[in-house]
Amino acid sequence: MCAIFGIIGKTNHDLLRKVSKIQIYRGPDNQGFYESDDKKILLGNNRLAVIDKEKGNQPIISADGRYVVVFNGCIYNFLEIKEYLIKKKITFNTNSDTEVVANAFMHFQEKSFNYFDGMWSIAIYDKKNKYCFLSRDYVGQKPLYYKSEDDYFIFSSQLKGLFQEKSENQKISQENLKKYYALSFVPAPDTIFENIYQVCPGEIIKIPTNKLEITKEKYWCLENGPDYNYFFKRENKEEFADNFNKLIKQHYIADKKPVVALSSGIDSNIILNSLLIDKKKPECVTIGFDDESYDESSSIIDIEGEFNRNIYKINEKDLVKEFEKISKLITEPNGDSSLLPTYILFNKIKKYSNVSLGGDGGDECFFGYITFDAYILSKVAKFIIPKFFFSLISNLFLSNNYSKKYMSYKKKLLRFFGSLHLEKKYLLPAWLSCLNIDEHSENLKRKTNVDELFSTKNIFNNNIEDLRSAQLYHFKYYLPMVLSKVDQASMLNSVESRSPFISKKIINFSLDQNINKLYSLFNKKKFLKKVYKSSISKKILNAPKHGFAFPTHIILKNQKLVNKLIKPELVSNYAFFQKKYKSFLNDNKDNTQYLWNELILNLTIQNLYSN
Repeated sequence: MCAIFGIIGKTNHDLLRKVSKIQIYRGPDNQGFYESDDKKILLGNNRLAVIDKEKGNQPIISADGRYVVVFNGCIYNFLEIKEYLIKKKITFNTNSDTEVVANAFMHFQEKSFNYFDGMWSIAIYDKKNKYCFLSRDYVGQKPLYYKSEDDYFIFSSQLKGLFQEKSENQKISQENLKKYYALSFVPAPDTIFENIYQVCPGEIIKIPTNKLEITKEKYWCLENGPDYNYFFKRENKEEFADNFNKLIKQHYIADKKPVVALSSGIDSNIILNSLLIDKKKPECVTIGFDDESYDESSSIIDIEGEFNRNIYKINEKDLVKEFEKISKLITEPNGDSSLLPTYILFNKIKKYSNVSLGGDGGDECFFGYITFDAYILSKVAKFIIPKFFFSLISNLFLSNNYSKKYMSYKKKLLRFFGSLHLEKKYLLPAWLSCLNIDEHSENLKRKTNVDELFSTKNIFNNNIEDLRSAQLYHFKYYLPMVLSKVDQASMLNSVESRSPFISKKIINFSLDQNINKLYSLFNKKKFLKKVYKSSISKKILNAPKHGFAFPTHIILKNQKLVNKLIKPELVSNYAFFQKKYKSFLNDNKDNTQYLWNELILNLTIQNLYSN
């Protein structure tokens, strides 16, 4: 795991070293730089040494000397690709996956990105043709930001890397601001700022060093279905457990034994189960809370198997202390409320290793979210309940929907009925949004509508069945928020987080299956339960879905802390914020997600503007 950065069109060593310095926590083990002979490109890398600490420093040059690579991420099938390349008489000098990236590109060219199973942001410089290639993995696990100035192009793994010069000129995009309030993050290719962009998941950007003309190409699009090729074969569902065990072995390759981020859920327990079958005795880290409705740690004690249980209970005082710490470090606008406990989790994990394994992506691939059930039930409700009843039912819960407990049924029902008047393609975005349509209009100070707020183009259409559309929406507009949060929280602790369920093999498998094989109403992760019914306890398999959240009211009810941290001049609509905050403090309405989004955005802007 690393940070990458570079300047194309001119050389500016001072700027590049500034960029390197601000993201050193992503790669504290080594710094490497490359400058082309014609002074048209500078590349840099901060390395977190995970595989081949001694020889794997970057930049790495391909065997023919033509391609220079800086790489952030991990290619899980790199040994398989390396074996193939060795048979083609290509030589290797290291055991790192970065050298495999360089030589794979030398051999396969741009097709190599279809052959990688992993997470990455990559910059590759072609010394012969004077081109730079930027690429990001198929779901966007690893970030990559860029902007074009008059005479140069700059890119960085961190948004703050682009604020090391002319930061005072970086203006917030009002157009993209509404996306943040609707989705709790800004999806690629946009950012919260004007003229700053992200490389999209599954995308290649090509930049000639003498012209700075950008061309873009998609190497994979989720809507197109599975990507089967030489390294990715169609897998038999009857052999899923064996194949997944092999996949987890690939994810386990590291100089230090990876730690399992263990919850009471199915996904992380499947990973643990696989390691136990393979006679591993892994370290497992779990975060718990004093509030029982948020706490999963008590269930960990009952999990069978020989592994090291490291359970950390976080009290209210600890949460406030850790939030004050992370408030100075946040540089990515991400409103996922589990950012804080995730940061604490990785802070504990780094005591044992710089690599972890987690269950992110399992809910998207195997239909684990309650929103899938809600989506099916909405069709029934819309059919049997008159439309004018929706608002009446919603108002029954609107009087006071605030609860300190984790996702009360009252809150779930409010979300469900409060949006049923919308077309089905807008239901998921509305359920995931922190504000309703009228509130969005009030906050943005102008009338808005669902088409402006929610990105549903090319996903919800008559050619894709409803549940597949819902799955794709989660992949494109919910999972990236989760992954951005995990990347930020893990990297702030210099820990590489790996997610076997986001393997291209698993995504291919999921997209290839008949949905009836994967999902049934009120039976989340039906397929996984069937596969692992003999090896994982019924208590774990049948436990209700419990997201990794924390009691945000501990932070938000602390007025002194909130007033200390937030800067009113950076709130887009401070009157609206005050109204929502007052209502929340009086226990009148659950505005926690909006308030948390606003607080995180405010802190992000503060930290980005301060060099």
